[in-house]
Amino acid sequence: MLVHICCSVDSHYFLSELKKAYPQESFVGFFYNPNIHPKAEHDLRLSDVRRSCDMLKIPLIEGDYELEKWLSSVKGQEDEPEKGARCSTCFDVRLEKSAQIAKDLGERAFTTTLLSSPMKEQEILYQQGDIIAQGYGLDFVKINVRKDGGVQKQNELAKRDNLYRQNYCGCQFALSKQRVKQDRLSLEMMSEIGGRALPGSIEDRQKSFALRNTLESNDKNYLLIQRKQRVWRLLQGRVFYNDCVPYSYILVHSESRHIKNTIINWVNVSLEFLLEQITPNHHQYLANTLQIPAQSVRLGFSKKDDSVFLCLKDFVMMCGEQYRSVLELVYNPIAYDAELMIRALLCGSESVNPIIIVDEEIQNTNIDIKAVFQEEKLFTPIPLS
Repeated sequence: MLVHICCSVDSHYFLSELKKAYPQESFVGFFYNPNIHPKAEHDLRLSDVRRSCDMLKIPLIEGDYELEKWLSSVKGQEDEPEKGARCSTCFDVRLEKSAQIAKDLGERAFTTTLLSSPMKEQEILYQQGDIIAQGYGLDFVKINVRKDGGVQKQNELAKRDNLYRQNYCGCQFALSKQRVKQDRLSLEMMSEIGGRALPGSIEDRQKSFALRNTLESNDKNYLLIQRKQRVWRLLQGRVFYNDCVPYSYILVHSESRHIKNTIINWVNVSLEFLLEQITPNHHQYLANTLQIPAQSVRLGFSKKDDSVFLCLKDFVMMCGEQYRSVLELVYNPIAYDAELMIRALLCGSESVNPIIIVDEEIQNTNIDIKAVFQEEKLFTPIPLS
């Protein structure tokens, strides 16, 4: 029997129950979900399905990521609600492909782990599955694993086996509607121009679950926990000087700011004094890159608000990197945690002052920064001693 797989959370429990219901049957999994967006999320779910199938000893076929084909199939249905016409079309696309693969493999029947999802209309899946199966001379296996507390058991199994538990169905249209309803930004649809795996991003999730896999492959005990953090995203950041917009870099955790015609006061500040204000851990990191106590740093302070300016040469001295221009920094930023330490040094670890790095000193400016802070639950594997 071929089993279409949508994600590990649904498939792990579904396949376990299917094996109980059909003990004499052999199974092959088929991951085909061109609806999942963006591709980084698709790849993360696929990676977790591989792990699940390995645990269950079920072979897996990996379908192509045919996003453009899927978008074409749901054209005109983008604004449909969840469980509406777009979802039905999406089921058809994936079930049709699954039937084709099952027929090519010489299987007699196929089914889908979508049946286990509480977000899907089970009866509609039964009807669509039967119609498609008839066209290929196959049986569509209908099994209800949700009954008798199945959804709760599924969630418990997912937690027990440390599966990746995604927080949205898959497609960009459902995601956008869901985040609007939650009054939250779709961080999954954002990526930084510098390419870092920002906290709360899909890339950050990939790193966490790659670490989980590494710990398991090395037979290391660990605990997979969720931490709630306030993550930061810069949506727009620029300064104006002499009717131009010079390149600038906005340090992480800078809050939104819109200030017109502010004068910048530049002063020399002792690094020794700044280091005395921060925690020992930050002190140790920064002490390794700074010449202390001989050096000072030149900071610019806005007269109209609490914005702080820093020239590139001083930033380079502080972080120990070699940047020739702010533009180079924009495309190749330092580590996120390192930026937070520099923020702690300049303004304090809990600060949200805008900290703006420029190539050269500017004397007056307009500041235009749009940034957001948002609570996110982040997965973290903790190695156990």
